[in-house]
Order: sequence, then C-alpha cells, then structure tokens
Amino acid sequence: MGKIVFWLVVVFAILLVARLINASKARRRPPSAAPDAATPPGAMVRCVECGVFLPKGDARPVPQGFHCGQVNCAQPRGRKP
Repeated sequence: MGKIVFWLVVVFAILLVARLINASKARRRPPSAAPDAATPPGAMVRCVECGVFLPKGDARPVPQGFHCGQVNCAQPRGRKP
C-alpha cells in the first residue's frame, strides 16, 4: 500500500512540474493577434416574432423591431407534429 501512495505522489509531482513549466513558457511568449480579433462582431438583435437572436445585418427591420425572415418563424420549437 505504501508503494502505491509513493508512486501516486511522484506522478502528481511530475504533473505539477510540467504544468509550471508550460505556464512559464506561455508567459514568455508574445501575445499573438488573432485575425478575427480586429473586427468586432456585429450587434445581435432579437426577432419580435419568435425571439431568436441573430446578427443585425441578417435581420429584417420591421416597425416593431427586427424580424428573422424565416418562413416558420412563429411556430413552436422542439415539438414534433
């Protein structure tokens, strides 16, 4: 039983050391700029009929707000006929 506990402690110690080494390497690495990080995402709006959120550029403006433009917009979701 003592040998098992000893080897578990050794394995966890090795994993801890590996994690500390990776963390220090990550701190030294310069931050890379993601290509999509420069362009902010479009504003999200909610459809007045079904409540689905979609990008403002894809939404159709109506007098009450925005509409998603789907044919089955106001039908209940998740129910099978």
